[in-house]
Amino acid sequence: MPEPLRHLFDAHLHPEALSDQDLESMRFFGVERALVVAHHFPEPTPKALRKHFDDLVGRQLPRLEKLGIRAWAALGVHPRCIPRRGLSEVLSSLPEYFRGGRVVALGETGLHDGGIEEEEAFLEQLALARQLKLKVVVHTPAKDKERHTRRILTLLRQSGVLPSRVLVDHANGRTVRNILGCGHWAGLTLHPEALRAERAVALVRRLGSERLVLNSDSGDGAGDILGLARVANLLAKAKLSERVVKRVACENASRFYRPR
Repeated sequence: MPEPLRHLFDAHLHPEALSDQDLESMRFFGVERALVVAHHFPEPTPKALRKHFDDLVGRQLPRLEKLGIRAWAALGVHPRCIPRRGLSEVLSSLPEYFRGGRVVALGETGLHDGGIEEEEAFLEQLALARQLKLKVVVHTPAKDKERHTRRILTLLRQSGVLPSRVLVDHANGRTVRNILGCGHWAGLTLHPEALRAERAVALVRRLGSERLVLNSDSGDGAGDILGLARVANLLAKAKLSERVVKRVACENASRFYRPR
């Protein structure tokens, strides 16, 4: 296997929706590390959210390890998963998960449809991240991405969280410059209906590798479990340096999350 395709770090994964065969294929094509990110599901309640967190840490991380992928988690309340009551109860339970080194960030939080409820939940989680000095994974939606990203960047400024502790995910060619310009890290999610591998290569060629992190978001609907391997191969074929390929496909994620 060519060197650029090895040691990949998929920085946004939802393994609970993937089969063992899917994960084995990802491992075969070079994914050696991954960040498992809290997701959304119907009818969220405080109890259901804590059960979701427990499943990610207690079941999904060991499952990935068994399949040869070293994994860590990010836990938080997705904007599509805000409970009608009891958000504070959920957030008060989060600090216990951050002991032990397997949960390395808060997320994914952010905005999806926007509005007061989502913004308040986002700001509450940012306050917790600031208090605990946590890294944060921020969701940006596919619909009306530019407007929502601008609002997210404004709320991040107001929160007082250090920009260097925030990764704004699912960036595209219209939002990535603003994200990087604010001092945040930017996640490029490889998806056939959002950011195709060829477009990601063009962005890396134009922007360089500083604070760019690649991921597949596999497990969130139809996606491409081999997206990260595909773009790493295309980056190498585009004659970008091995150093650049390693940074965006592995080293930047390790540097941001600093998993042990």
